[in-house]
Amino acid sequence: MNDKQPQYETMPEHYLLCFSDDCELADSCLHRLAERSGRQNDIIVSAVNPRQSTGKACVYYQENKVVTVAYGMVHSFHEVKADDIAPLRNTLIKHFGRGSYYLRRNGLRVITPKEQQYIANVFRTFGYEVKFDRMEEDTQWL
Repeated sequence: MNDKQPQYETMPEHYLLCFSDDCELADSCLHRLAERSGRQNDIIVSAVNPRQSTGKACVYYQENKVVTVAYGMVHSFHEVKADDIAPLRNTLIKHFGRGSYYLRRNGLRVITPKEQQYIANVFRTFGYEVKFDRMEEDTQWL
């Protein structure tokens, strides 16, 4: 179990909440901790159906843990040869979608560890190493 309080200031808007009082994983699950925090002020909320959380087998369980997240990759593109920029960028756009790609590239949306690995693999495929613009420790909300 993780006794560290989640970083609620970075909790995504409209985060899925859990109201299950019987779940054995509640003390370490971000969905239950988010509900208990009282920080969700939406009039209508999205919630896990309490009948779906069956102790240790809830498919929505999200462990309260801190990971290293990244923001932005603008500076990495300065190192990419002109001939490689468009195909590299298009590979990332195909994966993330145009809008989501630009939010990540410009540092306006968090890049999760899994996404960092994907981006690093794409850069490596083209013969480059990615260096994200900023790295931070944060609660892994997604």
